[in-house]
Formats: sequence, C-alpha cells, structure tokens
Amino acid sequence: MADTDSGDPSLREEIVANQAVIDGLNERLARKTDEVRIIQQISAEINSTLDLGRTLDLVLDAMDAVLGFKHGMILLADASSEVLRLAASRGYEADATGAEVPVGQGVIGVVAKRRKMMRMGNIGARMRYAHAVQAQIDEGQNAGAGDAPPLPGLADVQSQIAIPRVVQERLVGVFAVESERPNAFDELDEVLLSIVGNQVANAIDNARLHERELARAQEMDGANAELSRLNETLESTVRERTAELSHALEEVQVEQARSRQLLSHVAPPELIPAMLEDRLEPRRFMATIMFADLEGFTGFTAGMEPDEIFARLNRFFIWGGERIRLFRGYLNKTNGDGIMALWGVPGGSPTHAIDAVLAAVMLQREIAEHLPLGMRIGIDSGTITAGLLGPEDKNLYDALGETINTASRLERLCDAGAVTVGQATYDLIEPYFSVEPMGRQEVKGLSALDCYRVADLKPLIEDRRRVDPTSRFAQDHAAAHDDMVRVRDDVLDAVNFVSIQSRDGALRHNGAVSAFALALLRLLRTDADETTAAAAHDIEEDDLIRVALLHDVGKHAVDPATLNATELDATGKDALRDALESATVEALGRLGLDRLAPAIAPIYRFERSGGSDGAFDLMTEIVCAADIYDALTAPKIYKGASWRITGALEELLRLPCCDGGERPAIRGLVELMRPKDDAIAARRSAKVVLQ
Repeated sequence: MADTDSGDPSLREEIVANQAVIDGLNERLARKTDEVRIIQQISAEINSTLDLGRTLDLVLDAMDAVLGFKHGMILLADASSEVLRLAASRGYEADATGAEVPVGQGVIGVVAKRRKMMRMGNIGARMRYAHAVQAQIDEGQNAGAGDAPPLPGLADVQSQIAIPRVVQERLVGVFAVESERPNAFDELDEVLLSIVGNQVANAIDNARLHERELARAQEMDGANAELSRLNETLESTVRERTAELSHALEEVQVEQARSRQLLSHVAPPELIPAMLEDRLEPRRFMATIMFADLEGFTGFTAGMEPDEIFARLNRFFIWGGERIRLFRGYLNKTNGDGIMALWGVPGGSPTHAIDAVLAAVMLQREIAEHLPLGMRIGIDSGTITAGLLGPEDKNLYDALGETINTASRLERLCDAGAVTVGQATYDLIEPYFSVEPMGRQEVKGLSALDCYRVADLKPLIEDRRRVDPTSRFAQDHAAAHDDMVRVRDDVLDAVNFVSIQSRDGALRHNGAVSAFALALLRLLRTDADETTAAAAHDIEEDDLIRVALLHDVGKHAVDPATLNATELDATGKDALRDALESATVEALGRLGLDRLAPAIAPIYRFERSGGSDGAFDLMTEIVCAADIYDALTAPKIYKGASWRITGALEELLRLPCCDGGERPAIRGLVELMRPKDDAIAARRSAKVVLQ
C-alpha cells in the first residue's frame, strides 16, 4: 500500500485534472440547464400579459429573482427612434421613469444607434469620467428647460451590458443591466440576456401594439359616445325644428286652402296653381257654352223677403253647379236667376258638347224637384278665348267669343222646359240624342240661326246604327232591354252610368251590352245543341245583366284623355285594359258585389286575345260578343264613324277564336242582330298565289 500511495505523482495529477474538467463540464451543463429553465420561466412570465407596464415589471423582476441581476433598466424608443425614454428600472433609489437618452449619446445611446450589444468590465474610472462629462452637457442643454429626471445608475459601476432590441428592423428600445463587481457578466450572461432580450422586445412590441389598440378603442368609444351625444342633440334639434316646420307648414297649408277656396269662386280648380304663381294667360279653346234661365222667377218671388230669395237662389245654384260638375263642366257665373257654364275649358275635352247636353237634359229632368218653375237652356259650341278678366283687384275667369253670344241668344229662343242647341253643337251630338229641327230662326244682332231642340238620349231600340228594325232582337227580344232597365234602376241605382259613359262618349253602351247579352242568352237556351242550351240555362239572368252592365265601370277612375286617345300602341292599349280591369274590380267591391269579380278577368283576357287565349265559359263569351258588337256599331269620340251592322257581324266571325272551332255565342249574336234578309259570313282575305 505504501508503494501505491507513493506512486507516480503525474498519474494523480492527471486524474485530478480530469476531474476538474469533468466538474467544469458539469457546471457548464448545469448552467446551460438553468439557462433553458430561466428562459422558459421568463418567457412564460412576459407572455402572460399584454399590459406594457406589467410586462416591464415582470422582466426586471425575473432578472433579479432568476439571474441575480439587481440593477437593470429598460428604455423604449419614441416614434421617431431619435430618443430613448426610461420605461422601467430596478435596484435604484430614485424613480427616474421618463428620463431621456438621445440616440447616439452615452453607452446606451451608442448601442441604440449602432444596434449592437455592448459588454464592459472594470469601467469604474471611465464611467465616472463619462458621467461627469454628461452631467456638464446635460446642465448646459437643460438650463431653463425644466426639471427632467436624470438617468439612474450606480455610482461605482464596474460592469455593464446594454442590448438593443429590434423587431423587423425597427428599434424598440435598449435593455441594460449593471453591477458594482468587476467583470460581473460573462459570455453566457451575454447570450442569456440576448435571448431574453429578444423575447422582451417582442413582448414589448406586442404590449405597445395592444396599448395602441386600446387607445384606439378608447378613442373610438369616446368618438362613438360623442357621436351619440351629438345624434341625441341633433335628433332633439331636428324634432324641435320639425315641429316648428310642421306647424309653419300647417299654417301655410291653411292659408293655401283659404286662397284656393277664395280663388275657386272666380276660376276652375285646375287653374288655381297657375293663378297662385301669376302665370295664367288667356287661351283659345274649342268649347261648349250653356246659358240657363228660370222662367217666371220674378213673379214667383213677388212679395218674398230678400233673404228668402237669396236662400232659394243659392239652393238652385248649388244644385245646378253639382249637376254641371258631374259632367265635367264649370259654372262660370250667375246673373240674377241665370247660369252660364263652360265645357272644354280649361283643360280641353273631346266630349265637351255631349257633356253639356247631358247636363242640360238632367237639369230639365230634375228642376221640378227644386223649384215649381220652368227653365230655358241654350247651348252652342265653337272657339272661345278664356282667361282672367277684369281689374287686378276684382277679376275672374271668364270667356269671350261669338259662340257665347250665340248660346245666349239660343236660350232666349228656347221654350220653357226645353234644351235648344245650335248647328255646331248638333253636328257633335246627333249620333247620340233624339233631336228635333226647329228650322232657321231670326236672332237679334246675329244672322239667322239653324236651331234644334234636344229631347233625350236615343232609345236603344230606335238607334239604327246598333239595331236593325228587321232583326230578331228588334222583333222578338226587345223585352230584354226593359228587363235590363229594371235591374239597373232597382239594384244598381248607386251607379250613374250616363256620367261614366260620357267620359268617352260611349253613351248607352253598358245598357246595350247588357240588353244584347240577355237576349242572346235567351236565344241560346233554345239552341239545337243540347250542350249549349244546357249551359245557357245554368246562367242566372240577373247575374249576367249585372256583369254586362258593370264590365267596364272602372272608366270612372281613368283619365278621359286616356280613354279618348286615338293613337295608342299595343303597350298603351294593354296598359289601358289593365287599368280598366283593376278599377272595375275595385268598383265591384265598393258596390258590395265582390262575388262578381271573378267574372271580370276572363272578359279582359278574351278582349286581349280575341278569344284565342284558352277556353272561356259561356257567360264570358256572351258578354264579350255583345261588347265587341256594340263597340263597333255605336258612335264613339275616339274611333270616328261607327261600323255598319253587317260589317260588324262579319268582323265578329273573323275573331281568332272562330278559327277552326264552333263558338255558339258568336254564331248566336250574328243570328240575333243581322238584318232579316242579309246572310252574314266571315270576310276572308284571298291567299295570294301570284304577284
């Protein structure tokens, strides 16, 4: 054993040396293990929050608790990257948060400018000298500039590491630690701080981004709150202003209504907007003028008090004005117990003469219900000039022209209870009315006039344009007209058919269609074809009369100018049919006859397609056949001369629905209305072979 213990010393030394190396390696391995743990711990700490102040505190606390770095600071670059500001520090007595370091000055400033880490040891003397120089520089720069806190630091610092933190080539700040021990930091500390510094930089960048987002969110919240306040203020202001404007508007509307009411006493309602804007100029019109005068009114009122006379005249004028307006006329003025009314002004109307005569006939028919007196009415048509007449402070809408003088003279020629018209009016109304010539009459102040006395609308059975006296309708089925009148007057007395028909001059059209349809239904009940006869027996006569009478009653809601348009294209005609159909269905609802509404749509579908659009029930075909026949034979303003009866029946047989199929309703109507000795066949165009 002695020999062994006193063995070769070189072997013992080598063993000791090897053990020292192993211990060193173990120590370094332990250090590396600690570094990984430290980095993981610090990383977990700083990634646990997005609060910038909390992040900085966590980093510095970790440097102290985990790595033993008692003195450290974190400076952040401003937006310009020209100045570093102290954001947090540990191990120093004074709180120097906010202290500034210009980039490029001092160790920390140089590190920030060069963006390279700097590690120094045994730097006490140099740092004291640098601090003294920096103090002098700061004293000169900050003279009179305020109390900026100085950057903290150890008085006897011996070691320092400053690491710039850069994210995506953008300077975030500088992380610095220092110690009073010489060479306190080695390469491993440098690596460790560099790794931690990178994580710190990212954490700081994220925290600052989070702060900016929070600030932006707070700014948006503030803006939204301000916007809400402004909106509330604005809404309140708008409500108040709207209430003021509404009140002002109501006052203006009241004044306008008063103005319109006052102006309506001197001009037609259509002219009031132009009068309010002072742009009403005299215009020439084709018009019809009516003068009406009570006969014997002076004797009738003898002994009455003036207020009673006023009351009676006002009731007479109110009633007369209503009847005149019913047929689109304008009561222009009263003179004593007389009336002057205008038609065709101020908007123009193709039916002005028809409307005037219809109003006159109604006035004569109803006068006895209001006064026990006779009335004379004179009417003439022609060119007049109408506009405001009189001084500015007392003018009214009036008309001038030879036609007015003639109408006035015709009224004086008229017998009590009669309606007298001149030649121009006669030429316009002759197709519609029963008129008796009065011969040529001498008129004071004018040349001799041809005068005519109007009785009433022509009875359907006497209208040779529609009914041939040798036809089966005239010979065997005239009673259908009386049955139609019964239903019309007893059940549909709420409808003024004459007023509605006068809108397009289709006088007696609805009654004619209904009478023809009823007669056709009765004829088809005797048809040789049992199917047709059975279908005819299934149709209720009163329902057929109502549908035929009301099939186009929607004309009351359509502008007369559209009804009388002569140049409508296919699109315009379809639009007119759609408007008529819709208004007719609405009218049935107002009359409480909704159950008849389903019968209306097929009638308009038949008319659009000529009956070729699918199958139709027998009632539809009966009404449509009667409607088309009367539309062709009856005079209408918009279509010129009416067709001959034979021509109209031939046209019916040419309808698309008659091609390749038997149509009992069409065939039956031809048989019902044809002159006795005429054979009716569809007119066909020859097929051109050579040309």
